[in-house]
Amino acid sequence: PKTAFRLRCNFQMWHESEGANLHYVMYDGDNAERTPLRVEDFPRGCAETQRLMPLVLEALRGDDVLRDKVHEVRYHTTLHGSTVVVLVYNRPIDDDKVWRSKAEALAKTLKVVLVGRSSKVRITLNGDAPRVREQLRVAGADYTLFQLEGEFSQPNGRVCEKMVTWAVERTAASANDLLELYCGNGNFTIPLSKNFRKVLATEVSKANTECARDNLKANDIKNVQFARLNAKETSEALAPGARPFKRMTEARVDPSTLKLETLFVDPPRAGLEPAAIGLARTFETILYVSCNPETLSDDIEQLSHTHDVSHAAVFDQFPYTPHCEAGVVLKKRAGVDLSSVPAPRAREKKKSKRYAGKRKDRGKEGGGGKKKGGGAAKK
Repeated sequence: PKTAFRLRCNFQMWHESEGANLHYVMYDGDNAERTPLRVEDFPRGCAETQRLMPLVLEALRGDDVLRDKVHEVRYHTTLHGSTVVVLVYNRPIDDDKVWRSKAEALAKTLKVVLVGRSSKVRITLNGDAPRVREQLRVAGADYTLFQLEGEFSQPNGRVCEKMVTWAVERTAASANDLLELYCGNGNFTIPLSKNFRKVLATEVSKANTECARDNLKANDIKNVQFARLNAKETSEALAPGARPFKRMTEARVDPSTLKLETLFVDPPRAGLEPAAIGLARTFETILYVSCNPETLSDDIEQLSHTHDVSHAAVFDQFPYTPHCEAGVVLKKRAGVDLSSVPAPRAREKKKSKRYAGKRKDRGKEGGGGKKKGGGAAKK
């Protein structure tokens, strides 16, 4: 879709000097001065986000308690209208009974789950949990997926359906078991599970792991096990003669019963860490989905010692930006001797020029640290 495609949108709030005049703002990442850009409307946001934006703004402008030091508003929606609105404050709200009462009334008026956030506090109103319920159509089947507020989820639902369908179709001939790293809430895991005898999916986030298990139940999937492990721990747990991992035992995972031949990864923008590269080289098939073509290219170069690319695709997940999502399938070459392959290398971390410049400027001022009244909320 060319408009109304974005399901997650975050806006900072700009307070005019009188306090009652409030605006949504965003910032140009290439502008070192961090000049706020007022957002009057947002056609990239889904229809529900566009409906809610003026209503929330009007409610905040008209109420001193709700408006007081509100710093950010976030919208998390789905293709089918389930919505969480998040109000982020630069003040404590946990003991503010007046705020809670007014926020709950707003949530009921808007018919959304409303979350209030301040330092180390999250309050959920008008709902049993801070999450939305999505339904995706993938390869001719419907899947229900809960998505947590504050945890990663795909921001473009229609393109997400295309991506997951592509992944399912690329693994349709598989007959053995699947390992997935960085599985999140099971967005890919659950549709992919129909192509495999068993699936082991790992994720370091406790909240996402629990959400993924809820998604298993919602879709009545029986052949998937989730374990809360990072990529390095997963590599160690699956190594021959590995020591027992408590979290694998708690998840009732017995690695000896698995015949893992296919690996699926959808890592963060930083790409695969060395342990994941080393583990990937042992698999017959690697299915890799990436939101950063630069780190994907670097990882493919490291995997090219053992594998060849057999399929590739690009998905316009982020229209009107230079970003895109890419997918590749890699097949292991016959007769590869892993002992002769160079060891996986760690990727050099890139430093943000903008924040590096700010740190340099603070050093010149002779203090460092935050200055009273500074930052985006100065006004």
